[in-house]
Amino acid sequence: MKLNIQPTVIFRTPKFSYQSELADCWEELKKAIAISSSAFYETIKDVEANQLQDLPPKVYFTIWKYFNRAKFRSTPYGTFAGFSLLTDAIKPSEGKIVIEKEQKITTLVDWPYKNNIQLPLADLLNKNCLLFSNSSYYFTPNSIRYIACTDGVFELAELDEDDFVKQILDACIKPIRINELIKTLNLKNEEVENLFGLFQDMHDLQLIFTNYDPNIIGKDYFERLGLTDTKDLPKYLIAQRTVKSGHIKEQLLSAIPGLIKTLHGILPNSDREALNQFITRFKKKFEDQEVPLLLALDPEMGVGYDQLEQAGENDDFIAKISNKSAKSESDGEGIKAAFKQHLSPQSFEKGKPVFLNKLALKLNDNPKPLPNSFSLIMSVHDDLIFTEQIGGATSNALTGRFTMADEAVETYAKNVAGAEQAANPEVLFFDVAYMVETNVDNVNRRQCMYGHQLSILNFDTSADPLSLNDIQLSVKGTEVILRTKRLNKRLVPRMASAYNYSRSDLSVFRLLCDLQHQGLTTSLSLPLDNLFPDLDYYPRLQYQNIVLSNYKWKIKKEDLLGQDQKLLSIKLFRANLVKIGVSNYFKAGLSDQTLCFALHRDEDLNAFLQYMQKHSSLYIEEVNLSQNSIVVDDAGQPYVAQFVLSINHAEKIYNGLLPQVQHTDVIRYFPPGTEWLYFEIYCHQQRSDQVLAEVIASFLADYAADIKSWFFIRYNENGNHIRFRVLLNDILKMQAVTSGLMDNLYVFLNSGLVSDVQIKTYKRELERYGSDMIEHVEKHFATDSDFVMSLFETQPDHFDKYKLCSMLFSEIINAGLVDQQVAGKIIRSLSDSFNREHHLNATDFKQLNNHYQQFRKTEFTELTAEQEQQFEQFSASFITILKQVRPERRVKLLSDLMHMHVNRLFNKDQRTHEMVMYYFLLKDIQRQNAINN
Repeated sequence: MKLNIQPTVIFRTPKFSYQSELADCWEELKKAIAISSSAFYETIKDVEANQLQDLPPKVYFTIWKYFNRAKFRSTPYGTFAGFSLLTDAIKPSEGKIVIEKEQKITTLVDWPYKNNIQLPLADLLNKNCLLFSNSSYYFTPNSIRYIACTDGVFELAELDEDDFVKQILDACIKPIRINELIKTLNLKNEEVENLFGLFQDMHDLQLIFTNYDPNIIGKDYFERLGLTDTKDLPKYLIAQRTVKSGHIKEQLLSAIPGLIKTLHGILPNSDREALNQFITRFKKKFEDQEVPLLLALDPEMGVGYDQLEQAGENDDFIAKISNKSAKSESDGEGIKAAFKQHLSPQSFEKGKPVFLNKLALKLNDNPKPLPNSFSLIMSVHDDLIFTEQIGGATSNALTGRFTMADEAVETYAKNVAGAEQAANPEVLFFDVAYMVETNVDNVNRRQCMYGHQLSILNFDTSADPLSLNDIQLSVKGTEVILRTKRLNKRLVPRMASAYNYSRSDLSVFRLLCDLQHQGLTTSLSLPLDNLFPDLDYYPRLQYQNIVLSNYKWKIKKEDLLGQDQKLLSIKLFRANLVKIGVSNYFKAGLSDQTLCFALHRDEDLNAFLQYMQKHSSLYIEEVNLSQNSIVVDDAGQPYVAQFVLSINHAEKIYNGLLPQVQHTDVIRYFPPGTEWLYFEIYCHQQRSDQVLAEVIASFLADYAADIKSWFFIRYNENGNHIRFRVLLNDILKMQAVTSGLMDNLYVFLNSGLVSDVQIKTYKRELERYGSDMIEHVEKHFATDSDFVMSLFETQPDHFDKYKLCSMLFSEIINAGLVDQQVAGKIIRSLSDSFNREHHLNATDFKQLNNHYQQFRKTEFTELTAEQEQQFEQFSASFITILKQVRPERRVKLLSDLMHMHVNRLFNKDQRTHEMVMYYFLLKDIQRQNAINN
């Protein structure tokens, strides 16, 4: 994978140089405060620079914090910091970056003002406005369900089924003019008179929107309404500085690709737990079916997402937090495992960095791919790069908000999106337009960067909007697949915004945002305090000239107190900080809410003492200010600049859709009373073989004339049980056959050895096996079940069963379906997959190899003549069914049928036995290849 650093770079700078003095900047700072906090501005608006020292301590401390932010924090906020776009940013030579001192301000109407806009719908309808459906609507047997939002709280709303409302919703799935809609509905004049009243009701219920309702992506909403004069309106400001000259020296960044490769190789593959749980629940309920996205997330008809449908229940909330905490700890343990032989807190030396590139770390064999674009946020201080964050599903997440201020940024972001799309031509990327937090949503305002977008509860200005109710969802293996029915393409979501989506309790939004990260490594940050929490000291973690984690020191409140429990003097406090090795400048706080302190300034240490009043302990970390700053203004004043690099690669990471199999002519469901009877027989897994051998076998013999076919599988959902399916010759014999099985089970039920028997609907797995193959598969399952039942007589052990699977694979190879080399690749792939699922480590593999040596030395128990005949019929059936499908379907069908066979062979731990079986098969093939060569 060749990684490239985009030559266009966005960087961010605070309002003032870090060498600025408060008195010199006071009037400008007051203007910035006036915009961000009008209430506090009223307190200080008449204060002159020479009066600052006479202010009350709390007021002065607040001013100090504002000024500190304006010097040291680069995150854009009002005019306190701004961004710059540097094109052709990386060159071989030195070149200090010179920016204009004056900020260029883009002024937009502040997003919360949208709540003040009240436009009578009747007037809009008379103006032939556009109508657009809330595309979250879907249907139950007697109602219309859809997502609505009231006062920032989402709900699943419902109204009675209405065919005319359905027609309107379907007709407005893309924005349509009122007059055009009336034509589409083919209404009579008298019917039109009542139409506007219905529109009013539908708009009130959030079933439809007009083009006068807000949009979060695309042309600015207030500009669309003609509110371009912001003089008397609340403002949202984006500050920007023009770059006059300069660039970054190429050599400075030369270690970045190597760093990314190392981090990619050592960080554990971890998925979002909510997504994993969703996949498990979906497969249990829908198996390999493709269902509407909204149905899958329906809490009643589907499986919901991340327990968000129960978000209001305290117990579930606690469980969610607990699960996330446990997951986080598990991830941390995974990273520690990679480091434990090479790094420990005991080896940390004061003032000495730990160099990642000098540790003999073992890289993952199969790391998940990196996104086609992701971000590296860094600052440059002399010859060192200090990283603050590495990763993301797309680098556009940090770029989107600036597209509202500069067309050049919009073009740059569209180029990034275009490159992602070009690398994955078989899928469609789409941006998610979401808004709910009025006071936060300014960060979500952005231009359209991707070819498609999905608007959730807001108007859509794009050329070809996607619809929620058009999206289908399926799970293939362990991967969630989204498909648009209308375009018949696989969809991949992107959220081109820095919005923290975990704040949302809307299940469909959370799922889409989690899917950005599916199958990818999207976090490459590696702070030492995540690896080794709660230490008193952390060294730098460095890769060549790149600092991944800063020096950090734990400061406790008692460290500020003398023997008399009074605050130390500034002089003594400074001496204590110097003693533990604190750097000349240090910062405290989290994320972008940090304050910077100078060790040599009494004013700063006094501010730090005030800051500590609210904390019993906290971590401070080093801050580096360059001797020779890379960014200066046109007056030569240096700035703390934060660069946002976009790192890209052009490899394909998403496959398109597999050919869709139509199931229209095949019956999927067989409820009780039809030709297929389906029983679930609940018993202990170690009792199941006895139930099969003594009850089921006897029952099949007694009712052979009435049974056309049958098969069983084992399952543990909601308790261990046997799923026993019977195809009748005559439906009229259903009651007699059912009664006969119950008679055979009576003794086991009465003794408690069978805890329950349930009669259920047989739901065929059409997506897994195909409607063209399902009847053949059912016949094969019958042959498989018959063979496994014949083995109960001799009770083969585990090694015997592994050997039978090996014999089966030999028969398949001998039949010419796959040659030895291809079979080896297939088995290796399957073995690797099961090994990863079981999280095998070096010790496990050693035990497996010892187990294999025992397996090789063990004599195989000979089959009886009847068992031999049954095996021949079974293997012939296996080969026949594989021959009936196209080669591209053969490997999947082979693994599915083998999975079901292992399920029948073993009464417990089937997936572990399947893992061992494939491992032994692989070792057999490797051994045979070695002999042949």
